[in-house]
Amino acid sequence: MKDNLHVEKISPDIEAMLEASVKMFWKRGYESTSLDDVVDAMGVPKEFVEGAFSNKEELYTAATRWYLHNYGRRLLSGFAMHSNCVDAIRVALYECVDVLCDKDESDGCLLSSGLLEISTQNSILSREITELRTTMVGAITHKLTNCKDSLRPDTDIETLARFYAATLQGLASQCKDGATKEQLYRVVDMSMKVLDCYRIN
Repeated sequence: MKDNLHVEKISPDIEAMLEASVKMFWKRGYESTSLDDVVDAMGVPKEFVEGAFSNKEELYTAATRWYLHNYGRRLLSGFAMHSNCVDAIRVALYECVDVLCDKDESDGCLLSSGLLEISTQNSILSREITELRTTMVGAITHKLTNCKDSLRPDTDIETLARFYAATLQGLASQCKDGATKEQLYRVVDMSMKVLDCYRIN
């Protein structure tokens, strides 16, 4: 599976492989997970995995890209559900907490665990996570801009959007450190008080 992976067009077999890979990388970390581990987790011939991916880095890149696509789509859905910027941002951050703290699914912690082990700043993985963060800032900025009539004229929308994007990243970090879902919900609620300061109606 080369760098031209299209996450919306992959086959069910490859998607199952990517999902299994995400869970393995989360549980063991990038360095401690091998192609053999993924083969064992899926119960498929090793030739099937090696036929799709040349090496572990390629598999990890594809799994990360697949995960980020689904993760980002899930988070962004909250913005479309609400016209009110406060409700939209709160729902998106709550959704972030749900994803990160879902220990049954496990894949939420890929962002705050396995990905952080990749140190090459110019890697494909770095570009993928940067793209997701940029998308989140853009989505929050768009929502705030659409709701600017309900905000004070002096509201710095760009900085406010980056504040909530930073809050989202902080939630991932706190989850990794062991914070509970209830604790992170309260963090989200407190962060919304910042937006309340700029609202006029």
